[in-house]
Amino acid sequence: MMTVVASLGVILVMLFVGISIEVIIDVLRNVRGLGTILGFLTNGPETVVLIAGVMAGDALFGSSTPLGSSVINPIMLFAAALVTGMTIKLLKAKSIYGMLCIIFTIGVSLLFYLLPEKNYLTWALVALFITSFFFLVRPREQKKRDDPSDTPFWFIVPATALLFIAGYYLDPAVEFARQVSGVPKNLIGFLVLATLSSFPEFKSCLVLFREGQVKSASINIFVSNITNIWLAIIGVVIYLLI
Repeated sequence: MMTVVASLGVILVMLFVGISIEVIIDVLRNVRGLGTILGFLTNGPETVVLIAGVMAGDALFGSSTPLGSSVINPIMLFAAALVTGMTIKLLKAKSIYGMLCIIFTIGVSLLFYLLPEKNYLTWALVALFITSFFFLVRPREQKKRDDPSDTPFWFIVPATALLFIAGYYLDPAVEFARQVSGVPKNLIGFLVLATLSSFPEFKSCLVLFREGQVKSASINIFVSNITNIWLAIIGVVIYLLI
């Protein structure tokens, strides 16, 4: 019973995080370079998890969620394409950049868990070099849409506040789930939180696919994966310094 309560607590917190991100995305959806902007914004949940982990003195836990999210994000991309009937168009894009970016970001994420602690710094430097290269050579996007949002701009303020309030309670919720379930905290971060925190990417891809913006939907995932690695690098460096 307590395991169910703990799981619901984690889901509820991540739900609030997801809602806040959705509001922010809706307000800023007309910004030029939409896919790139969304790639950063949809990483709000992972950023909150990292901050919560660092504040709780567990930076490696904070890094586990963005690393896991890098693995989950491409699945969300194809799931959104399947739901919207855009799978064929996505596959026809034949983006060598996209395939390499996904392969390398997933590989870098999984490689971290195979390395001894003495190699963490080397991993961080190599990961930073690879992801910076992919970010700099990312494809150019279509022009921004001319579709004003119905959500008032000032909604960003309460949405941001909700984001950080939910993030504040995220680590205690996961810690409680770990205690009652016996599941390692890092595993919860890598699998459960990574999946939940990838829902903003899924929802943003749904919207973009429905509007025919296949390239922007893909770039959203590419940039999100790159940012996830950057977040993990920050967590690892903080862990090594502390």
